[in-house]
Amino acid sequence: MNKSECQENAVYRRPVPMPKRPERPEQIGWPSPTPLPAIPSTEDVAKTLKQILDRLDAIEKRLANIEKMMMQRPPV
Repeated sequence: MNKSECQENAVYRRPVPMPKRPERPEQIGWPSPTPLPAIPSTEDVAKTLKQILDRLDAIEKRLANIEKMMMQRPPV
């Protein structure tokens, strides 16, 4: 048998594919930039502060009522 006959009788073998480079998960890369907080207008800040003060006044009134009730009770 010569070389050409061996090649004809040989079974065709597909070429072995090159191994792929392992892919990294996207989480390992740089984190996405966080947006800067929006700067509220002075009117919004004033409204928010007024709401906070109103709530604090309401809490103070409730505490004063509780204090009066406790003063009226006899000690146990």
